[in-house]
Amino acid sequence: MKIHLITNLFHPDELAGAALYSDFARYLKDAGHDLRVTAAFSYYPSWKLRPEDEGVDSRDEVFQGIPVRRISMFIPARPRGITRLWSDATFLFSIIRQGRFKGWTPDVVVTACPMLSQCAAQRFLYRGKGMKRLIIVQDFVVDAALELGILKLPGMGAILRSMEKWALRSATQLSTISPEMRQKLEEKIGPRRPVQYIPNWVHRDLAIEIEKQENSPIQRETKTLFYSGNLGIKQGLPDFIEDFAEAGTDWTLRIQGGGPEAKRIQDRLSGTSIKLGPVEDLPSYVNRLRQCTACLVTQRAGVSANFLPSKLLPALATRTPVLVVAEADTPLAREIALGGYGIVVSPGDQEGLRAALQTLGDPREAKRMSALAAERAVFFSRDRVLGEYATLLEQMSRTVEACQLPQLSMS
Repeated sequence: MKIHLITNLFHPDELAGAALYSDFARYLKDAGHDLRVTAAFSYYPSWKLRPEDEGVDSRDEVFQGIPVRRISMFIPARPRGITRLWSDATFLFSIIRQGRFKGWTPDVVVTACPMLSQCAAQRFLYRGKGMKRLIIVQDFVVDAALELGILKLPGMGAILRSMEKWALRSATQLSTISPEMRQKLEEKIGPRRPVQYIPNWVHRDLAIEIEKQENSPIQRETKTLFYSGNLGIKQGLPDFIEDFAEAGTDWTLRIQGGGPEAKRIQDRLSGTSIKLGPVEDLPSYVNRLRQCTACLVTQRAGVSANFLPSKLLPALATRTPVLVVAEADTPLAREIALGGYGIVVSPGDQEGLRAALQTLGDPREAKRMSALAAERAVFFSRDRVLGEYATLLEQMSRTVEACQLPQLSMS
């Protein structure tokens, strides 16, 4: 099967969808498929191009035997409002102009949202070819931007939501990463296009590193929280830092990451014992997960069912209890309630935070949550999840109308 994967984030970027879609590409290639990738130049999470990529319009590369077409995209210094929209628009124009591989026509095109541009591009690529199209919805970016006040342009809400629906309806088949997001997606696009629930997964490099470190016993530090990943607006870390400092506990918090909120977070750390560092390499990241008492995952109030952080999965794979700061009706909070391997605290609830940390500091509770994390990690295993995707793509390539697969069990 010939598969064209279009993604803004790809190796050597490491966070968010970059690690997942680089791994997705390797999985499909190893399965014997003719896979090719169109991607933006590396820029995440720093939102800055590498020096060798500045001013370059396009470049053909090879990543572990996979042909990759790099194309240009405007990278804003502050990815908010109109600059974020312009970034999306320039990527759309680049995909239409340069995204295809000459003399090669795929059987299936795969794209992912949060960038609407790569979903909308399906309306223009391979027109008249009867192409099957899969869109994987990782994030309802329009809703998140409007609900959190990231995008403040009068009158743009209705326009952007119409564009989103138009882009998503270009798909033959859609999938998304939580049951709540599936329900929301079905409400957005209507009943005519099938929607699958297929979660994210623990990618290969992470699984290999965890297995390598399993040779040494886990020795967890006492009363330490660890956060790693994107430092963006949706995570709400600056507000949590204030709550954590004012809660007055004897816990330690370490943050390793990068993104648009990094400077604001650094400013909030003045006068606290909280430590902030850059994104670490994979061995250091896994080691910190194995050492901390609990992994911290935060969501700013108001995110609704717009996304589910993938940073949850490494915690499960390393049997690390989780402290979630999120509203109770979010996919993240419901996942924790289902698995039982962590505690959920509402944003701004300092009393609840103190109680949660007291529970997480109890060795018996920590041991119980660790065992439940290991059990739940099986559901997000690479072979299980990517096997579902491979089956879906094969069915799409064989039929005029995409077949509906049995839904994954939640247990």
